Amino acid sequence: MALRNGDRASALDAVKRMHEDGRTHLEIIDEVLVPAQERVAGLWLAGEWSAEQQRLATSINEGLVHWLCSFSPPPPSDRPLVVVATVEREELPALVLAEALGAAGYRTTVAGGDAAAEDLLRQVLTRKPRALLVSVARASSLARLKPLLGHVRATGIPVVAGGAAFGGDPQRATAVGAAAYAASVGDVLALLEQLPRRLPPATPEPPSPADLEAAWLNDFRHEITPYVLRALAARHPAPRRARWWAELEDLVDHVLGCLAASLVTGDETIMVEARDWLTRVLEARGAGADLVAEVWELLAVPLRGHPLARVHLAGSAAPGGATDGGQTDGLTTV
Repeated sequence: MALRNGDRASALDAVKRMHEDGRTHLEIIDEVLVPAQERVAGLWLAGEWSAEQQRLATSINEGLVHWLCSFSPPPPSDRPLVVVATVEREELPALVLAEALGAAGYRTTVAGGDAAAEDLLRQVLTRKPRALLVSVARASSLARLKPLLGHVRATGIPVVAGGAAFGGDPQRATAVGAAAYAASVGDVLALLEQLPRRLPPATPEPPSPADLEAAWLNDFRHEITPYVLRALAARHPAPRRARWWAELEDLVDHVLGCLAASLVTGDETIMVEARDWLTRVLEARGAGADLVAEVWELLAVPLRGHPLARVHLAGSAAPGGATDGGQTDGLTTV
């Protein structure tokens, strides 16, 4: 109820009572906060919560994890350091992972979030950790990750990637430059024992045509998205009164990020998943069945001159290929 009402004080009081009653901080995180975040994600996806409610609830959960982590005893100073990073605004998956690693005896630090990729790279180069663990919840973030990991690989620091964005597919992780993929905390711990302390440094490869098109997409998402919205507003009478309109800007921007991810990984199923996901989200908000097809049609217009992007977009418009499309691991929404 506290998360539903956006009540930070009540949420903190409830967690304090659990802690005072003898539940450990890890038990509260794993048994209460993570399932609560899964519920938050499901309520947003089903259209029962607005994006603002979802963001506020996630922010409250992040604060609760930070508070609970203050009770963790520090690992010995001679234990290996692991940097846990995210390239996304929401840090909750990375925070949960870092706390689990701390409980296993690793020194950890969480980097990224709103920080620029250059700042994250600087932290990695300065701290020289045992490994860089990258947590990515949204497929639309993958294209931004690839250039960063190319520079990390040049140092020989092992990179382990995980999160819902990879869809359980190790090939997506290796395609963006990770040395390995981890589906669970147990996998991460096993890899930290197995991977060499340093890998042979790999010089970043020149960007491929697909990488260049993906970079262009990320550079111009802020222009393509408003174009799609203007075109839809011209087609639909008074769209701002429609429930789906309030969230459409973020939804279209996410689809463009997924298209860039599809290009850098060579995995066209990312766009199939993105289309199925967008269909579910818009239908839950009362949009007509043809709206997703209109979005795909309008996205194709500014992609003229970018043939690979048009191929990936068109391929996902074909019938079939249904997936669960949710990209939810309990710690994200899209």
